[in-house]
Amino acid sequence: MIRQPGSQLTGALLYTIALCLLPSMAWPAKPDYALQTHKAATSMMLDIATAGNHLVAVGERGHILYSRDNGETWVQAEVPTSVMLTRVFFISPELGWAVGHDGDVLVSRNGGVNWEMQRDGVSAQAQINEERAGRAKVQLEQLYEQVKNAPEEDKAALEQALGDAAAALERARDTLDEPVFAPPLMDVWFANEEQGWASGAYGTLLHTSNSGGHWDDWSHKVNNPEELHLNGVAGAPDGSLYLASEWGTVFRSRSNGESWQALETGYEGSFFGVLVNPVSGSVFAYGLRGTVYRSRDGGETWEPLQSRAPASLLGGLSTDNGTLILVGQGGMATISQDDGDTFTLLPQPSRAGIHGIAPMRDGGYMVAGDGGSRVLVTSTAAGSGPAPANREAAQ
Repeated sequence: MIRQPGSQLTGALLYTIALCLLPSMAWPAKPDYALQTHKAATSMMLDIATAGNHLVAVGERGHILYSRDNGETWVQAEVPTSVMLTRVFFISPELGWAVGHDGDVLVSRNGGVNWEMQRDGVSAQAQINEERAGRAKVQLEQLYEQVKNAPEEDKAALEQALGDAAAALERARDTLDEPVFAPPLMDVWFANEEQGWASGAYGTLLHTSNSGGHWDDWSHKVNNPEELHLNGVAGAPDGSLYLASEWGTVFRSRSNGESWQALETGYEGSFFGVLVNPVSGSVFAYGLRGTVYRSRDGGETWEPLQSRAPASLLGGLSTDNGTLILVGQGGMATISQDDGDTFTLLPQPSRAGIHGIAPMRDGGYMVAGDGGSRVLVTSTAAGSGPAPANREAAQ
């Protein structure tokens, strides 16, 4: 905005401010239940977790299945949503959460057998939109007062900020007038039974301090003006938190999620997940075309690794003994037992995509993906010749 010396706030700007300060409304939607079907066990499953003696898999159309016999048979749970579920996490044999599209969060208190809606994402998003508009309104009012009381030499810059704030509030008001869109949640991680985080598309970050009894919108606490997708979340033994994102960005918090720093890894593509080795403390970000980056100093510096995987990596597991297994497109699986220094491909009999992996009580691993869940083949005897070079990670 161009301002002449001695001029007052323009009538157009005052009119815009007045319109922005008017109230608005939004309308939530109701969830429905996942269809019970005998084909659920062969549908696309996007993640799997261990819950005591149970295995619990989640996937498309709100399907959640659990197995009491190490994956021999699966039972479909009754689930109060039909949206795609992307991740599942259990903090104890009984207590776990599943997240998915429409910003839904589900909770189980008996090892995945029964589930209840803990967060109706559409209804919650309507409230979040109101809160965001409220914060924008407060900022606009504060800037308006500053402009009125500012010295003449400072008014030009403040009026520019005032115009930007008015535009931001107008956009927030427009959102309230549109059908509610709740961004999908892509991952969930809990530090203990009370403290948890869920991350998702368009810069979404949620936090709970009471086992999910209430989820707060913490998206504004992340320094993420481009609203990059937050595809994965994980915590380290030292209390640090990490978010895997686009543009080769990893966000880190050392303040229990109150503030976040964007870390430059040297990569320009998308990371789909982040893992922390509980033995070494190394942090691994993985994603497109087999890319894996490692940090051994809490995210300060990063180095590309040779995962030997020629396809995108979509899920992973870091075991208590430090073994790292990453899985992905085309039935891809690669394993490291030396903190990522070397990887070995694990050839699978099926090229069906793999999205998640969990340990079994017999020492093996169960994976979830296209066509349901199956045991991961860990032998490297068949088809273990040289893999295509991981050019993406080497850049």
